Amino acid sequence: DWLFTTPLLLLDIGLLAGASNRDILTLVGLDAFMIVTGLGATLMKIPVARFAFWTISTIAMLVLLYYLVAVFGDAVSGSDPDTVSTFNALRNIILVTWLIYPVAWLVGTEGLNLINLYGETLLFMVLDITAKIGFG
Repeated sequence: DWLFTTPLLLLDIGLLAGASNRDILTLVGLDAFMIVTGLGATLMKIPVARFAFWTISTIAMLVLLYYLVAVFGDAVSGSDPDTVSTFNALRNIILVTWLIYPVAWLVGTEGLNLINLYGETLLFMVLDITAKIGFG
């Protein structure tokens, strides 16, 4: 579902910011790349490949978040105060929750196995609810 829901979140915040179609498509493309490489990390059987894909996905996420802050932040800067305030609140929800996802994967059963499957599932469930419903 992340290939469907997260691009919609980014589209919404991009439209709110008044970002160009090119900038929105760039961010959605980065998002899709991040998700696909994250899926690759989960599906890999060789640990080195698993962590390589996790690293690539995490770097893509960091670039995406930087782009969200820098490019979309610049696009919204000339907007009215209510729009800027709403943008900042939504951007911060994305920043905080999305930064936790790779850590959750890393400590979960797919990564270092520091928490059990139930704890990992609960963590991802809370993150999804916070990131998606909190954004909405």
